[in-house]
Amino acid sequence: MSWRTVVITKQSKLNFKMNYMIVRQGFDVKKVFIDEIYMVIIESTAVSLTTVLLNALVKAKVKIVFSENFY
Repeated sequence: MSWRTVVITKQSKLNFKMNYMIVRQGFDVKKVFIDEIYMVIIESTAVSLTTVLLNALVKAKVKIVFSENFY
């Protein structure tokens, strides 16, 4: 059951490992189980993500939104 909304607002590296989305921001590393994710919102152009992760998110029917804040 998916219920998490993950919002990425700053420079990050996103990749896939053992059914987890790994989010690296500097020295901070977080893991989110893909089956718990409902939506991923990426609000920065300084985000790097792998095609393996994109494929896993699409297979799990996770919604992916790319946005850029214009302030």
